[in-house]
Amino acid sequence: MNRRSLTFRLVSWYCGLLMLLGAAFATYTYTNFDRYIRQTNRENLGARAEAVWDIARNALGDEAGLAQLIEQRFAPETQGRFIRISVGGRVVYVSPAPVEHDFDPATVPLSAASGKPRLDRWGNLLLYVRQFALPGGAKVTVETGVSNELMETAETGLATSLLIGLPVLLILATSGGYVLVRRALAPVEAMIEAAEALTFNSPHNRLPLAGTGDRVEALGSALNRMLERLDNAYQQASRFSADAAHELRTPLSIMRGELELMATRLDLPADVQTAVGNTLDEAVRLSQIVESLIALSRMDSIGGKRVHRAVDLIALAAETIDQMRLLAEEKDIRLDGPSRPPVFVAGDRDRLKQVLVNLIDNATKYTPSGGRVSVDVATVPGMAVLAVTDTGIGIAPQHQGMIFDRFFRVATARGEVGAGLGLAIVKSICTAHGGRVTVASSPGAGSTFRVELPLASADLIGKPDGIASAGNRDPVT
Repeated sequence: MNRRSLTFRLVSWYCGLLMLLGAAFATYTYTNFDRYIRQTNRENLGARAEAVWDIARNALGDEAGLAQLIEQRFAPETQGRFIRISVGGRVVYVSPAPVEHDFDPATVPLSAASGKPRLDRWGNLLLYVRQFALPGGAKVTVETGVSNELMETAETGLATSLLIGLPVLLILATSGGYVLVRRALAPVEAMIEAAEALTFNSPHNRLPLAGTGDRVEALGSALNRMLERLDNAYQQASRFSADAAHELRTPLSIMRGELELMATRLDLPADVQTAVGNTLDEAVRLSQIVESLIALSRMDSIGGKRVHRAVDLIALAAETIDQMRLLAEEKDIRLDGPSRPPVFVAGDRDRLKQVLVNLIDNATKYTPSGGRVSVDVATVPGMAVLAVTDTGIGIAPQHQGMIFDRFFRVATARGEVGAGLGLAIVKSICTAHGGRVTVASSPGAGSTFRVELPLASADLIGKPDGIASAGNRDPVT
């Protein structure tokens, strides 16, 4: 369990508070029970001493009659009571041993005289001592007692109940507290799941609100407003990029046309022809950048509105490899393709081919002569895996997390300088198809680009035209 989590801290504080309250409750209960038992025994024994004195003060001269009266009234032997009367230190009556032998009256020492009533304990005997005065001034000490075993048994039972019951109650309360905390944080868990599910295909989705009117709902509302602002900013940036690319396309086309026309003239000086050729190359490269930006803006704008056809990745890879084999042979690079049964994914065939073209072109570009580029297709549960592996120069670890960013280039490490948009286009296409692209590379040992795409459903593969019937998906234009 994560000890820094909010759930753990809340439950820990809850348990700690319960332990303190439980300990305080147990101490208070036990102490007050003990005080109550003692007070009750004191009152009962004091009342019995008064009753004994009422009998004894008129019968002190007849010890046999006194014993008979006390035994008739209190039955100390059968009731387990202790009664002793002494005058001036001389015992005139002591009760017989109780039937249950809880104590032996003969062994109980004579209590010292005291002006105030007091409650003493001798062994397991609780003893109340009170002194009375005869009209002649003689002092009569009356001692009444009862076995303390019952009280101790009750206190022991209470302590045992508290020691056993409170931990059990604490465990139950802790379990209930954990469940309550989890339920209280359920809206937060729902927001986390919704936030994790936000993708390129669902840019306008928002976090669910708890509807509780508390700070959790306020947090959800604040995050939704932040997502709205981010979405608006992203849309504005995408529109700006698309508008700028479209505005640049026409002037660049005109410039390329004029430069190509100038390049065909034979009457230009050599230095002018060189300058025109260099300018034309840069114009072509700039046109490619603009076309890539337009392609990215289209990917950003279509979101989930794509035609979903059943596309055989094996056939698509074989076709793309045949078309690009000449480019690889020019650099003396071996280009291998997959050979296995068809593997169908749901997607746009042209876009998926663009992924293959960009990855194979990228691998060929950075693989030295005599190297090898291989394309493989495999399946894992629910996903098709397309892997493009090369024996090229590799990518440094600190750059692998950024190579799919737009306009990111590692010119010094990878030789040729491109626009930095090819892999960004690959990532956008994979994301738009509900998949992802990753890279594993080591400098000098080559790279492997791994594309994961959802497999096509059986009903999609079985359709005559292989097109999904999703009502919210429109053809790509």
